[in-house]
Amino acid sequence: MQTCDLKSMNDSSDSSLKTEYREMLTSIEAADYLRISVARLMNLTSNGKIPYYKFGRSNRYLISELKELLMSQPKGNRHGN
Repeated sequence: MQTCDLKSMNDSSDSSLKTEYREMLTSIEAADYLRISVARLMNLTSNGKIPYYKFGRSNRYLISELKELLMSQPKGNRHGN
């Protein structure tokens, strides 16, 4: 018979929840991260350009998805083409 350590289970699930929570940004934090205004962020969100998650009346954004969005749109000249 195997025993289960409930404390270690709770600690690991709390840790993963805290990690997931830290990876989510509010609208203000996401706008700062993207270096755009909150109004522009809301416009892009409502047009489906930026993925978001709804929590009540608040939007939340995953950092990993915002990074992916930034990396998918290269800017500037590329020398040596």
